[in-house]
Amino acid sequence: MDGSENKISKRQFLEWLGGGAALAGASLFAGCSSDKAAEALNTAEKAALIRKKLGEMAYRLNKRNQDKVSLLGYGCMRFPTLTNGAKAGEIDEEMGQRLIDTAYAGGVNYYDTAYVYHGGKSEAFVGRALKKYPRKSFYLATKMPGRIVESLDHAKRIFEEQLANLQTDYIDYYLLHNVNNMEKYRRVYEEYGVLDYLLEQKKQGRIRCLGWSFHGNSELFDYMLSLPVDWDFVQIQLNYHDWELGPANNDAKHPVTAKGMYDKLAARNIQVTIMEPLLGGALASLPGGGNAILKEAAPQRSVASWAFRFCGSLPNVLTTLSGMTYIEHLEDNLQTFAPFEPLSDGEHKTLQRALGVSDKAKRIPCTGCEYCMPCPFGVDIPGLFRHYNKCVVEAEMPQSSFDPNYVKARNEYLGGYERSFDPSAQADRCIGCGACLRKCPQNINIPSELENIQHFTENIRRSRS
Repeated sequence: MDGSENKISKRQFLEWLGGGAALAGASLFAGCSSDKAAEALNTAEKAALIRKKLGEMAYRLNKRNQDKVSLLGYGCMRFPTLTNGAKAGEIDEEMGQRLIDTAYAGGVNYYDTAYVYHGGKSEAFVGRALKKYPRKSFYLATKMPGRIVESLDHAKRIFEEQLANLQTDYIDYYLLHNVNNMEKYRRVYEEYGVLDYLLEQKKQGRIRCLGWSFHGNSELFDYMLSLPVDWDFVQIQLNYHDWELGPANNDAKHPVTAKGMYDKLAARNIQVTIMEPLLGGALASLPGGGNAILKEAAPQRSVASWAFRFCGSLPNVLTTLSGMTYIEHLEDNLQTFAPFEPLSDGEHKTLQRALGVSDKAKRIPCTGCEYCMPCPFGVDIPGLFRHYNKCVVEAEMPQSSFDPNYVKARNEYLGGYERSFDPSAQADRCIGCGACLRKCPQNINIPSELENIQHFTENIRRSRS
């Protein structure tokens, strides 16, 4: 890390790390020495301050090129966004910069973005945010958006645009994005010749490592591995929930599990980068008493940390991505990975017990990726699923009006529903057109789930009258 950037005071740095007042509580940075508040800090000194409080970030060696990659990677799909004014919904660049700078100082050196993240704005922001640091001190990952590619020339324009957005002349880890459909894969990457083009970019050094991210079935997975391509890495959805069960609504004819994919890749000496270690946040808080089991076993650890430790304990994992929207997420993850402690056999059993309890709850398995959006009829699909899961599943909303807590839970659900969703975005706006079904990487029957939410909401509205 380089010490040439503009200097700030230690007090400013500590406030900046915690977003101001947030630092005053039990933040991991609380208690750092402030007797030299006016002392200027460069990047190396910031890193030393974090290491002193935590420890060294855990790294994994890329077996192909000896890259030393942080076991915690930054997933750049969920930066904080502005909520007011003309730029509402766009990346909050000031807070996003704080998050990236803190992650970098904490030893995170892998940053995963994509052409379509944040409505096409993520790559350019990441390029600006990391520009201050030496290029060889971090690894950039981005992806070819096969879903929207219309020709080889189109793919070439996208790749050049990505280099410009990221302000670099090479990509460290480049992926074929969201490989989930055999017909689409063959058309874009084989018929159009996009795969040959990307392999040529690798020969030229403009791509250092080439891989693919995957959301398909076992037939497509095996096909990808059968190709005469020496893949450098593969990105899969892996978490302790999907390890043996596979994703929700798995392909009945060609099912896939995280363990099955991981084992096949390990057998071929292809390292794994992990997406959705928290299953879109679902594993950060477990319903049905799962939280209590984990907190009893380790009161000082967050529920989310168990999911990250499960992933990091697998030896063929190169990095585990986390989309850290808030400073609290980042602080907790830094504590998990700096230093990193693999799960013990006893902790694996505890995790399975918590999973068994929580799986009895009927959560909608949405990860909040927003690939289903925009809905042609304005329905806020991921927002509605998130609200339902939080209020009904995670809070274990009483189902009977005779329960003494029912009225409070009902009012909280309806209040949040009516405040958060304009009538034009509510579940009853869904007409079942199916446009979302073709886009969902989790294969959720979205119209059916929206219909269930609508019936549930109407039923408890009637109970209020």
